[in-house]
Amino acid sequence: MIYWDNNATTAVDPEVLEAMLPYLRESYFNPSASYGPAKAVRRAMQHAREQVAALVGAEPDEITFTSGGTEATNTALSCLTHVLTLATEHPATLRTARGEAAAVLSNGQADILAWKELLPGHDGASFAWANHETGVIQPVRTLAHAAHEAGARVHVDLVQAAGKVPVDLHAYEIEFASLSAHKLHGPKGVGALYIRRGTEFSKPYMTGGDQEDLRRAGTENVPGIIGFGKAAELALAAAGQYAALAALRERFVQALRAGGAEVVENGGTAPRLPHVLNMRVPGVSAESLMLLLEPAGLICSGGSACTSARPHASHVLRAMGLGDKEARESLRFSLSRHATAAEADEAAALFLRALHKVRSVQSASTGPVIVYR
Repeated sequence: MIYWDNNATTAVDPEVLEAMLPYLRESYFNPSASYGPAKAVRRAMQHAREQVAALVGAEPDEITFTSGGTEATNTALSCLTHVLTLATEHPATLRTARGEAAAVLSNGQADILAWKELLPGHDGASFAWANHETGVIQPVRTLAHAAHEAGARVHVDLVQAAGKVPVDLHAYEIEFASLSAHKLHGPKGVGALYIRRGTEFSKPYMTGGDQEDLRRAGTENVPGIIGFGKAAELALAAAGQYAALAALRERFVQALRAGGAEVVENGGTAPRLPHVLNMRVPGVSAESLMLLLEPAGLICSGGSACTSARPHASHVLRAMGLGDKEARESLRFSLSRHATAAEADEAAALFLRALHKVRSVQSASTGPVIVYR
């Protein structure tokens, strides 16, 4: 199987699993307890906090562990009253922020003029460093600076970008940032919220015990936190592997075009994460291709994993100006850092075979293949 849906989730790295196992077996103690073995667990958690902080250019005391990126985002936005977002944001942001959503350009990047015009009256601003569907990277410094000039605190969704592109949060005007372990070969069910030193944070999203320096109550997911730390360390060391994926993405696209596929890259003119390709073949529905690709051994996505269980035209692509038909023709491929040239060539061959089959049963008279659910 060629698994190219790594924006949905990644396989747990064997080294991450190895780091986690002792905390599922021998070192199972509650880190809040006062005896020796529990203190050792607490020290291990602190090391993981240092590893996650290093990944994004933060200090360890700026990292609060959560159950994932969604909780981290919800927590940050709960500290703000009126939050400006972008129309292409993840549902965790769009369904939590109480404010307006600014338009984006056809390449998926923010319309800076629209962003600046809408900022007055908002005490917060939230946007993804890189989009979860297209991989399009936003002009982070420009958006954050404009928000600060308007008196708004800034939250950045780093879930897809962390570990894929260099991030130094202290170099930007950012108060909050969300991260998730399972997007970078760590375990599911654990994430982190970056809270910049000096940022007011008086309203924890979850209340109860004194865990996480009173910022997030509840007994910590120790094995997950240890795994997150190790995954962050490995991602930082593998930065070069991700940078090389842009060449594999291009190899895949060129093979498709050489095989007769009319490929249109959504967001292709904007800076993108090197491992993400959102594309369509005009006149061919994404669902019809996916029905053939999965049994053939190529796993991709027709949209984000958070919405694919209820298929509808992507709000991200619609915000970029695509029509309903064009959005439903779009597929997302997201490679892992372990992808190879041979894998890219095989993926292209499988795609072209599936495309040929779909085209063989549709014509101008019969119309496109439609998948009914």
